[in-house]
Order: sequence, then structure tokens, then C-alpha cells
Amino acid sequence: MKSIYTAVLCLSFFFAANARTWQVTVANFSFNPATINASVGDIVQFTWAGPSNHTTTCGSALPGTSLPPGAAEWNSAMTSAISTFSYTLTAAGNYLYGCIPHFAFGMSGTITVSGSTTPVTFGHFNVSNRNNTGLVEWNTFIESNTDYFSIRKSTDGTHFTEVGKVDAAGNSNSIITYHFTDTDLGKKYRYLYYEIVTVDIDKRENASEIKILRNNNIASNNLIVSLSPNPISRPGQVQLKFNANADGEMNVAVFSMSGQKVLETKMAAFYGLNSGHLHVCDLNKGTYTVVFQLENKRESRRVIVL
Repeated sequence: MKSIYTAVLCLSFFFAANARTWQVTVANFSFNPATINASVGDIVQFTWAGPSNHTTTCGSALPGTSLPPGAAEWNSAMTSAISTFSYTLTAAGNYLYGCIPHFAFGMSGTITVSGSTTPVTFGHFNVSNRNNTGLVEWNTFIESNTDYFSIRKSTDGTHFTEVGKVDAAGNSNSIITYHFTDTDLGKKYRYLYYEIVTVDIDKRENASEIKILRNNNIASNNLIVSLSPNPISRPGQVQLKFNANADGEMNVAVFSMSGQKVLETKMAAFYGLNSGHLHVCDLNKGTYTVVFQLENKRESRRVIVL
């Protein structure tokens, strides 16, 4: 009995010591990263990066959001005056949170939380390019009752699809190395996102952290991935997705057909696929040219305001 108690106590210290703090930046009318796979005991720290005011909210204060039973609701302003907010994950399950004034425009995030006791303890996890394929490599320190690993891929970092399976050891206390090769990277998306979901014998699932792979096989190197709606009705806002090779700022300038600059702003850029909103509600009806510049890349798009 004493040895069992000691083992449980050691495990408790292990999970407490290995609790992780996840950083989420609130900027561009989005949460970055928008999807996190975490564990009970981890902390999510939200940091406001401007320029607009937002909230981070989960629960009754924002209908449409949700959290697992036993988890505490949260609602904090994200402004220059209240620039940080931390939340400790105490319950396993799925969290859907958002920003009160911008939730209807898609400003939301998800957190998937595994229990404090999981069937596997991950060590190294990495994704890399290998001969025009995606090499997914990972190892485990401990496995208990594991069945297989489900390798899942996403083009937006939020919606994942299984692309392969690798059999697990079942039970192990030694380091085991695994790998999977994704032979279908496609040529459309510059960034691909991977997670490894451990499935145990009882079919319970636990997801790893998410890793980004820069796809070297893409046919184009566009900065702007999408821009919609276009035309746009007043009042409204243009939603866009753009690629960034490194963290930084993207300059956005809007010009009238006569060449007059009528709007200029900056958007925070993070490595990977980014989301942003461009407010055009104060512009007169007409056709405008929007110029985007990030690092040495410059692109323009025409938008129509009705």
C-alpha cells in the first residue's frame, strides 16, 4: 500500500511540475493560435496586442460558447488597460470561447483538454520536409494501454482529418521512436498543421500539441490566401486570411480609385496562416484598392463597397 501511495504521489508531482503555460495573442480580430491541445493543470495566458478592444469569454456571458462540466466560466476584457488574462484548465473536455462584440464575425478559439492522467507521455515531436513529403516523428517515454496513434492534418490549424495510423506499443516504460510519412502535401496550402491523437484500448483519445509544416510543394507563393465578402455591404468588414513566414506586422492601406489613401492600419502576423478583419464601415460606396505589405512581399486586391 505504501508503494502505491508513493507512486501516486510521484505522479502528482510529475504532472504539477510539467504543467504548461500556453500563450494566446489577441489581435487582428482573432485569437492566435485559435486551437490548442492542452492538459488538465495547464494555464492559458491571453495577451492583447491591439489595436481594437476585445474580450476573451467562455460561458453564459456569450451564448454559443461552451465548456466541460466542472469548468469555471470566464469573461475578461482585452484592452490596453487590461492586456493579460490567465485561466487554469481544471476540467478535461472541449472549450469554445470567443470575443463578445466579434463572436458573430468568427472571432473564436477552441481548447481541447486531456485528463491529468493520459495513456502516453510524449518526448520529442517534430514535422519536417523530406523529399517532397511530410515526415512526422515522435517518441514516447511511457505508454499505458495504448492501441494506436492517429496522425491528423489540417490546412487551417483548426479542422483536422486523419491521414494515417501507427500501431502503439500498448505498455512501455522505455523510449520508443515512431514516424509517419505524409506523401500527399498538395500544392495549394503553404502551411500544414499536424497533431497526433493517442487512442487507447478503450477508444479514449488524447491529442498532442499542434506542429506546423511549411509546404515546399506549393504552386504559388501568395501573401493573401482569401478575402471575403467582396462586394461588401455597409456597414461591414472584410475578413481575410494571409500567410506569414515569420512573426511581424503586415501593413494594410486602402486607396480610392483616384489614388487617395483613405485608410491605413497594421495587422499582427504570426508564423503560419493568419486571420484578420478589415473595417470598411466608414468608407463611401465605391471601388477601392487594398495594398498589403509584409516583409518584402506586396500584393493588392480590389474590393467593392455597396
